[in-house]
Amino acid sequence: MSTASPAIIEVTEDTVDGLKTLKDVAPSPALVARVMTRVAEPTTPSLWQWLSRPVKVELRISPLGVLAAGVILAIALALFVAR
Repeated sequence: MSTASPAIIEVTEDTVDGLKTLKDVAPSPALVARVMTRVAEPTTPSLWQWLSRPVKVELRISPLGVLAAGVILAIALALFVAR
């Protein structure tokens, strides 16, 4: 049996030198406008995306509706058998 030593993770509060300079960079106004336009306008789904979207079917029926459907089914079955 071998004993595994626990992993040691060092957490530092120092920032990475290369990333420190990116903090002060302002994006160009054209880039901001383009990104905001793309976010604001929804994309039209392709045919495959439209066909593969989930379809939700919900059927709500009351007990009175179940009773009515049962009576109609019984009458239809009785008429079909009586032929």
